[in-house]
Amino acid sequence: MMSSSLTVLGICLGVLALLFIYTLWLMRSGRLNAHVTVRWILAEGAAFLAVSLWQWLPLFGVTSTMGDRELLMVLAVVFFALIAFLMLDSLARISSHTHQIKLLTQELALLRELAERERHDV
Repeated sequence: MMSSSLTVLGICLGVLALLFIYTLWLMRSGRLNAHVTVRWILAEGAAFLAVSLWQWLPLFGVTSTMGDRELLMVLAVVFFALIAFLMLDSLARISSHTHQIKLLTQELALLRELAERERHDV
């Protein structure tokens, strides 16, 4: 590898390491759900491995024959798909929790009404 390649590799791995540490900090502080944290850590681990082993991946042979624009397009689409997957997974969980909260709110209202009736009957 050339020294500029090592510099780029070091910067990329450093950024991924900071993102990994930030993800763990968010989980430890209670601001990120454990389910979401696992997904992000897996994605960050895959990115870390891909950056570390880029020259030995089968994809490297294909990308080395591509022009700069095609390579950026492929990377942008892969990045978009990953982020979209993580966002959709989180939105599905939020929707499920919203439905559960709605049901719990209705049950709480019925229980309060029942408690009020029992208090007035006594």
